[in-house]
Amino acid sequence: MRRHFVSHWRAWVVLAVAVIVINELVDRNFFDHREHIDGDVLLTVVVLLISVTVSYAVARLTARRGV
Repeated sequence: MRRHFVSHWRAWVVLAVAVIVINELVDRNFFDHREHIDGDVLLTVVVLLISVTVSYAVARLTARRGV
């Protein structure tokens, strides 16, 4: 799993930046204007963990099938 994460590090960085930007846009447009950096970091970590896990699982399944 570590190799999978490292080999796609650019995709994870782009995903993290996108999550932070979208979260900031939603917070500023629809919710309060106070800064909540902890929520941004927590949301980004959760999205990255889910994405890496799903991506790794899909890669493993397709490798086993020989597709």
